[in-house]
Amino acid sequence: MPDLPEKEILNQLFNENEKFPVVEEGEPEVAKELEPLVQKIEKEIYLSKPVIDDYGQPLVSSPSPQNPQITLPVTKSVYNFGLTKKISESVRWLAEWCLRIIKIFGTRAEFREEKVKS
Repeated sequence: MPDLPEKEILNQLFNENEKFPVVEEGEPEVAKELEPLVQKIEKEIYLSKPVIDDYGQPLVSSPSPQNPQITLPVTKSVYNFGLTKKISESVRWLAEWCLRIIKIFGTRAEFREEKVKS
């Protein structure tokens, strides 16, 4: 390329069209007469026994159901304090992230306990 400023080189790179455009394939269409007969089934697959390689080492094992308790990195008072701050402050974003975790996990998410100073 000729000696061009970096900005112009980047503009040329981003202005070129894709040589192979990406085409996303959607769900296949089902004929009207087949709709009552066809169901979309999505479920978790559980293995009855683990898959083992030639040397006897397990490659894949069935997942054990887990319901861990999630402890948020802030106390309830810091959470409430953070929600009242401006969006330009990091404590606000930490509180918003905690709110998102609470919405996703519900009762499994709990606040960190406040330490009592003696």
